[in-house]
Amino acid sequence: MSSKDRIRPYHAGNKTPGQEAADAVSAVLKVAAERDEAQQKKRPQKTQAKWVLPLGINLGAFAVYLLIAPPAWVVMNPIEAAPIEQQTDHMRLAMYMQAMRVDEYREQNGELPAALEDAGSTVPGVEYFMIGANRYELIATIGTEVVRYDSSESANEWVGSDATSKLRGES
Repeated sequence: MSSKDRIRPYHAGNKTPGQEAADAVSAVLKVAAERDEAQQKKRPQKTQAKWVLPLGINLGAFAVYLLIAPPAWVVMNPIEAAPIEQQTDHMRLAMYMQAMRVDEYREQNGELPAALEDAGSTVPGVEYFMIGANRYELIATIGTEVVRYDSSESANEWVGSDATSKLRGES
């Protein structure tokens, strides 16, 4: 049997050995060169729209105007704080409820809580001080006025006679 009579795959041509590998490498290099050439071509930069610069200048000037001389429609009226007397009454109610939590903790556990958080949710701005084993103070400051509750006092008398109606929202 001669070399020409050898059985070859149907796609094999009359190429010399190693030619297929060389063709494959050549094709790969050709594709790589095309990619490099495409990447090196600079894409045209997008031009900025002609209206962007004038718009930016006008908006900047308007912002400076609003900062320097704000018109009446820009100025917001601040919410006025409640009078000190009303704030004090509300703090007394909050301290009353806090005192009830501390007293409930004392009844359940037989001792005062080490910290106000142990008795349940706390009222912001209220400080808790233990005075002895069965006495405590709650202190809050509103403006220049100090609101103080001592557990030796009756909480109902301290907060006032209309505390239940205030808690129910009746007044």
